[in-house]
Amino acid sequence: MALARRPGATPARVSSRASSRRARAGAVAASTSSSTSRWCFTAARGRGPTAKTGTTTTDVRARSVRNASWDGFETEDEGAETAIGDPSTRKRRTLGYAGALALNLLLGTLFCWSIYLVPLELSLGTGRAVLSSVFSIGTIGTVSAMSFAGPWVYAKFAPSRVAALAAALAACGLWVASSAVPLGATWPLFLGYGVMFGFASGLGYGLSVQMSPYAPLSAGLATGLVTSARAFGAFVFAPVVKEAVFTGGAQYALSLLGNIIALSSIPIVFFFKASKLTMPLAKMRDKENVTLEQMERDIKLRPLVRLLWMCMATGLFSGLMVMSHGATLLSTRGLSAEMLVIGGVSIVSVMTSIGRILGGWLCDRVPPKRVLVFTPLLAVGPLIWAATDSASVIAGELALSAAALVYGMFASTIPVEVRRVAGDGDFARTYGRIFTAWGLSGLTAPYVAGYFYDLFGDYSFALRIAAVLSCVSAALASALESPRTAERERLLDEASRVSAAAKRGERFIDCTDIDT
Repeated sequence: MALARRPGATPARVSSRASSRRARAGAVAASTSSSTSRWCFTAARGRGPTAKTGTTTTDVRARSVRNASWDGFETEDEGAETAIGDPSTRKRRTLGYAGALALNLLLGTLFCWSIYLVPLELSLGTGRAVLSSVFSIGTIGTVSAMSFAGPWVYAKFAPSRVAALAAALAACGLWVASSAVPLGATWPLFLGYGVMFGFASGLGYGLSVQMSPYAPLSAGLATGLVTSARAFGAFVFAPVVKEAVFTGGAQYALSLLGNIIALSSIPIVFFFKASKLTMPLAKMRDKENVTLEQMERDIKLRPLVRLLWMCMATGLFSGLMVMSHGATLLSTRGLSAEMLVIGGVSIVSVMTSIGRILGGWLCDRVPPKRVLVFTPLLAVGPLIWAATDSASVIAGELALSAAALVYGMFASTIPVEVRRVAGDGDFARTYGRIFTAWGLSGLTAPYVAGYFYDLFGDYSFALRIAAVLSCVSAALASALESPRTAERERLLDEASRVSAAAKRGERFIDCTDIDT
């Protein structure tokens, strides 16, 4: 990276992606009205976009620099720069990503809740509606951690501390929930499983997604793998939980799972510490001293966030309407009870995992906008077939498979698109806002599907509504800003800044012989 400085400022050594490469570059430093932020324009021959200044056309790249002086400054994407540095650093960062995968796998056991329902009903004498609301509280806890508390936590603490907090909170929550049977009360379930475990699951999920840039993989595939670990966790641990329930009851199963998470947290935290990521992954926003760059970014992001929120809400609402009633949907078509586990639960688990990996893999090859456009359309045909043929088991299984696939692809594609438009520094806050769409869909979609079933006696109308919402989601995604348009606007903005700096008489410094 080339070095630019203002008159009177002290030059500083800046890290480069390839320390052995020296780039002949011209640099322009333009001051802003804020003392805590200014723009540094660096040029690299043969790379990056071009901007015309006067009669000379040069390659220009913009970077916002924090701190009042140049001595020891830190860039907003310092983590990304470091992640692709020397081989030893890459290996350390890989350990952190491995820890994120393991943490997400463990916290995905939140979705094993249905296994505890019948034993808890028998032990506590409580109705299904009350126990089902425990998982609803867990959903609210997950959204609260991702959307509200998480951005502050990620900007305040190092990844290893966040991982330790999430694992400890999850283990303690399960231990508290296990006391429900001996106490003969449901409040430990709401507090331990719903509030504590649900919050820990959301906190760990947000941390894991933010660790994706440090994987030795492409960005999309890394995001797909880390999100699929969450879905795969319930699939892997379901047999363990079932065996524990059969052996010692719900109390023993909950306590055992808490012990597993507590013991597993030791190597997980070790992996995070070994990555040497000592700084928070997100940046803290100073509300009293907002820079001009931050204001411009917020203004540009606001409509994109609203559009992504609606796109995610309609796409996931459609899938959750079908997935939440998957077993019942197939049983109404004559599938035997013995086959419901294979035809219902297994289909959802496998297809959501495949969808998450496939969505991330596709984002490495085509723009995320295209993936968001055609993804919901994959489910339209199977949903309509299942709606028109209410007796076909194959149609029901295909509709369930398509809905689960779309759900998984959304789970990995949305984070990739958010990172593209918001950047690493604002990712946690921006994705947290959009993630509320998942919470709204998760709480309302199962109820709406059940309401239509009670009203019409089958799922035909609900499947038609799901197909319509899939089309709406695709239409909303088509209105997103394309990467080409974003790049063109960025170039125009940078060219105007370079031109304004030149008119103010700023110095152009030749950084040819500066060692980086």
